[in-house]
Amino acid sequence: MDIGWKIVSTGGGLIAGFLAKQVVEKSWQFATGHNAPDEDDFEANLVEMVVFSVVAGATRTVIHNLVMRKASQMYGKGAKSVTS
Repeated sequence: MDIGWKIVSTGGGLIAGFLAKQVVEKSWQFATGHNAPDEDDFEANLVEMVVFSVVAGATRTVIHNLVMRKASQMYGKGAKSVTS
């Protein structure tokens, strides 16, 4: 496997994770009026935690896919498939 693509895909994954975290936390605060639930807060509302997890996971997946598609286009033909 191409070491350059490994580096690009790892960097893309890190960027996607960072962007998703920022987008989800800001959106959650805007929509609900309070901070996103903390995973270590065992007193938090379970329904809120589940909804937040689903939204965060879906957002991260979409952003990761978009970042990896763009990275693949920029990297060139050497990246035959986009995988997570």
